[in-house]
Formats: sequence, structure tokens, C-alpha cells
Amino acid sequence: MKKKDDSLDLCSIKTFAEMSGVSVEEACEWVNNGTVPSMRLADFRMVNLARLRADLLKGKTAFNEGDYSHA
Repeated sequence: MKKKDDSLDLCSIKTFAEMSGVSVEEACEWVNNGTVPSMRLADFRMVNLARLRADLLKGKTAFNEGDYSHA
């Protein structure tokens, strides 16, 4: 049985921007307005890749402002 790789469950906004081919400013805006899922880890806001991946696997094709809320 293959072990699940949890190494990509969260990433920094900067890393997410680089992987997505967008500016850090644009990625920050996506996180701030809820276009992509995120969560706070200590004092850092991180992109929640596990949730993003799960939604993509469920067939989500559009990501819009307000799709994800965070405290």
C-alpha cells in the first residue's frame, strides 16, 4: 500500500505563486479574498493545497472570490 505524501498539504503564498505562474501580489489577493483555500499556521497564512486538491478531484473547475472563508 502506498503511503500518502503529506509534504504538499500546505505551502507559503510565495511558493504557491511560483508554482501557479502568477505574481506574489496576485496570489496574496486570491488568499485574502477567498479565491483559494488557506489556513493560519502560527503567524503565517498558508495556502491549503490539500483542500484545493480535494476540490479539484471532486470536479471543481472555477475558483471565485469568496469561495473560501477564513478567520
